[in-house]
Amino acid sequence: MKKIRFFFAVILVSVMPFVLCQCSWDFNNPKPSEWDVQIVGDSVFDLSGDIQKVLKTLSGKTYKDRSVSGAKIAAIDGQLAQAVTRTTLKTIIADGGANDILQGSMDCNSDPLTPGCLDVLDYISDTMWNMIVDMNNGPSTGNVWMGYYHVKGSEAEKNEAIDYAYDNLYPDLFDFSASGGTNYSGVVPGYGEYYGGALPGFSIALADPRDYIFESDIKSDNIHPTYSGSQKLANLIWGVMVQKNFYR
Repeated sequence: MKKIRFFFAVILVSVMPFVLCQCSWDFNNPKPSEWDVQIVGDSVFDLSGDIQKVLKTLSGKTYKDRSVSGAKIAAIDGQLAQAVTRTTLKTIIADGGANDILQGSMDCNSDPLTPGCLDVLDYISDTMWNMIVDMNNGPSTGNVWMGYYHVKGSEAEKNEAIDYAYDNLYPDLFDFSASGGTNYSGVVPGYGEYYGGALPGFSIALADPRDYIFESDIKSDNIHPTYSGSQKLANLIWGVMVQKNFYR
């Protein structure tokens, strides 16, 4: 009996690290074949991993994906801080900010938006600006920030906050004319629009999918993209990268 108990103890000790490792492994962030393109963000990228899969089909590469489900903008800033340590980095694909609204204590369901919600949006904007500065100071040269689409159902009231960001925050964040840069805009037919700013050796585009993501492209949780939604978002990102000749 002692030998049997000892045998099972050895098996348990041997198996437990493997089990714990499997539980902590994120299967939606696969081993990359391309480290010079990196993804930072939240569950829009990470929950299903479908955007990564479609990008792999389009590019033939698996990009380094640092996105984490549930990440707020401060955590995504931390993902970026790790990404820009790679000296050969060429392109960042990013999103962020929705979880600060969805998980935050401030009410962003009211119409008009509450002062508390506006404070959250300003905080997101300030953090995004710091991230753009870090991208500019880092090695990446051509970058895509994927904006959010309109959510649906019980979350639809959040769309006012999303539109507020597009109307009031993003134009300043992605306009480099005051710094001597140039601005641009374009359309990826069937998938979305974009605009952005460029400085010598640096460019970042904001991708806007709002007019192309429909209710059928959003899961029953009213927030996350279905496969068709992820496919559209991936094609929008890819279209921007191709049209702007970003590294891919």
